[in-house]
Amino acid sequence: MKIAVFIKQVPDTNNVQWTENNNIDRTRMDSILNPADKQAIEAALRIKEINNSHITAITMGPNKAVEVLKESVAMGVDDAILLCDSKFAGSDTLATSKILSSAITQVLPETNLLIFGQTAIDGETGQTGACVATRLNMPFVSNVSEITEINETHITVISNTDEEQVTQKIEIPCAICINNYVFQPRLPRIQGYITSQKYIYNTYNIYDLGVKEDEAGLKGSPTYVSKVYKNEETRNGITLNRENTDIKQIYEEIKKVL
Repeated sequence: MKIAVFIKQVPDTNNVQWTENNNIDRTRMDSILNPADKQAIEAALRIKEINNSHITAITMGPNKAVEVLKESVAMGVDDAILLCDSKFAGSDTLATSKILSSAITQVLPETNLLIFGQTAIDGETGQTGACVATRLNMPFVSNVSEITEINETHITVISNTDEEQVTQKIEIPCAICINNYVFQPRLPRIQGYITSQKYIYNTYNIYDLGVKEDEAGLKGSPTYVSKVYKNEETRNGITLNRENTDIKQIYEEIKKVL
């Protein structure tokens, strides 16, 4: 089985920098591997332990994004590719899904299973996996908390809804999003670090993927961030101890902030 796991380099959210177009300026910030995508890598590695799958990690970003590819290889991923082009900058989820789905059709057409993290901490949309699956006409399940069975034709997963857990059997090829914090991602071993430093990463640009310029970046993105701001605290909180505070006092304090 051939698995593609999609990962993303995300900024340190404690020190966000912005461009003049109100996009995150990733070139001037410390970055990490998106925590949810570590869940996706771990899920792929557990499947590999069962059926000896081949895993390719895919990320889209600037050259600096190679750092998360190295981390994925150190964890045990077999191959890794970087989708890098200045024309990709500013892509929303629609444009991003076009680029990622083109990477599958143009570079990895024999892929059986696509695995995504549920959300990225720099956007929290949870849309990319579903959009890529739709473009590739693949069945898709999100909020996956457990993989109970997998073979060459089907995968059975447990996914969480707002009301309950649902067991679903999906025909392969398909795509799944792994829920946040359901697996404990493994730590890379020393040999993994050595392998990642020697690994040669393939890079693909917009022309390699057959994506038109008006389908990527700001040109291909129908959504636009009109304003961003840091949430400022406008009032101080108070602490009331229920043992020495009567209900009337609590009521009066609540009225002050309404």
